[in-house]
Amino acid sequence: SRRRPQRAQGEQGQQWLVLTVAEPPAPGICSPGEPQAAVRTRWRSGAEGMVSTYRVAVLGARGVGKSAIVRQFLYNEFSEVCVPTTARRLYLPAVVMNGHVHDLQILDFPPISAFPVNTLQEWADTCCRGLRSVHAYILVYDICCFDSFEYVKTIRQQILETRVIGTSETPIIIVGNKRDLQRGRVIPRWNVSHLVRKTWKCGYVECSAKYNWHILLLFSELLKSVGCARCKHVHAALRFQGALRRNRCAIM
Repeated sequence: SRRRPQRAQGEQGQQWLVLTVAEPPAPGICSPGEPQAAVRTRWRSGAEGMVSTYRVAVLGARGVGKSAIVRQFLYNEFSEVCVPTTARRLYLPAVVMNGHVHDLQILDFPPISAFPVNTLQEWADTCCRGLRSVHAYILVYDICCFDSFEYVKTIRQQILETRVIGTSETPIIIVGNKRDLQRGRVIPRWNVSHLVRKTWKCGYVECSAKYNWHILLLFSELLKSVGCARCKHVHAALRFQGALRRNRCAIM
């Protein structure tokens, strides 16, 4: 089935074009019961070699809004009903940014008790498959829940200790979701930002999946962290600010 392209107004005037083409999920990739689950998106311009592919893992405690963030980014939709993620889900969008096409493989994982310490443990648990070989991690916590931040803290440390040798520089972005519930915040924003950026050396973004606030900013930062071609030699802070004004993205 096909839907006509939808144009969405992003933050600070960003223009996004969304085209979803539903096709049967590949066996063993998408979670059972997810109707036509993997929405595979393909768009090509020019040589095949110009298309980059990045695998991204989204992790966090139960109820922090991991799936809500992904679905808001891809489909511009939000549900008030919280449906716990019980199996790994794979989303396959293609993102056009600054004239470059990037294939994303977004892996939405259910809460895991611990990061797999080796490949054997990774593939023995169906919920963890592919977790050690991704190009970047998005670790989501609820700004109103201290325990969810402690979960992110633990998982980040385990990632650093158990990742494949030679891949210690894999980008990690910490995301504080539910910014719309700012009054219920349990840790001051400055404290978290300082800890994440200065001590952990990770990217930090706060967003609201419910109101689609800073969702595009999050994925713009993600693309730059894994090596956006045109932004490769620009200072990270400048690249981050530039995304708000000039960069144009499209999800195909």
